[in-house]
Amino acid sequence: MDIRRNHRDMSPQQKSAFVEAVLRLKNNVNSVLRPGQQSRYDDFVQIHKNSMGRGNPLVPNPHQSPLFYPWHRVLIRQFELALQAAVDDPRITLPYWNWQLGGADNPFTSHFMGGNGDNTQNQLVTTGPFSNNQSQFIVSVWDEGIGGAGLRRNLGANGALPSPEAVISALNRGSNWMEPEGWGSFSENQLHNPVHSWVGGNMGESSSPNDPIFFLHHCYLDLLWERWRLQHPNVAFFSAEGRYVGELAASTLVFHPENEPAPWAQTFGVEQALSTEELGYRYEYI
Repeated sequence: MDIRRNHRDMSPQQKSAFVEAVLRLKNNVNSVLRPGQQSRYDDFVQIHKNSMGRGNPLVPNPHQSPLFYPWHRVLIRQFELALQAAVDDPRITLPYWNWQLGGADNPFTSHFMGGNGDNTQNQLVTTGPFSNNQSQFIVSVWDEGIGGAGLRRNLGANGALPSPEAVISALNRGSNWMEPEGWGSFSENQLHNPVHSWVGGNMGESSSPNDPIFFLHHCYLDLLWERWRLQHPNVAFFSAEGRYVGELAASTLVFHPENEPAPWAQTFGVEQALSTEELGYRYEYI
């Protein structure tokens, strides 16, 4: 069973191993979706771009719907397994970032996620292991056409990070999706979207997994979903106005259009994604 933890609780050696796995997946593992044109890391960027209606859109779109959490749970779990395979090390797991910036909570350091973009260089990240001048981390998938090769960030220029009070408010919501009280709709709009906007740069685009912080962000959302489920054991996740939405709950999650290869051999039904342990991981502190 893989154990995920807060990045602040990782040793420098564990952080270094995680960064090395990301770089190996980016530079040394060939694409399944477009062999010879991009890396295996870039496959995950392409999948998410498609899921946002760009490129070759996925149907159904998992954003702004009850599919949001199970779909992203499978996506980041497959990324985690790909990292392990890239370095042949099953100890590599996804850390999470709880959107705090003080002290050890700050992931934007020169030895981990790297810093902010340089406003004199079109917000290019120039520090840390994912900057072009320190490693081979080349952006290869863009929302449209061909764009810049460097990772970009614009921290704090667009809104604020979610507050601890917003997290508590989300966890206390007693129904699943329906506005205004539903956990899923509230958390996607009030917890998920603001982080993408706050980081900015590549994170503000459909191809947001170009920035590795995407996976730490979604890992924390996944942890919060698990906490919400444990706090509300009698609430059916697929419910709307008191009705159980059987069609969605029994559906298969879609990660590729019919005219493209599957990114991985296994298929996942929504109900499989309701349990972290069925997918082979859990959180150190829940």
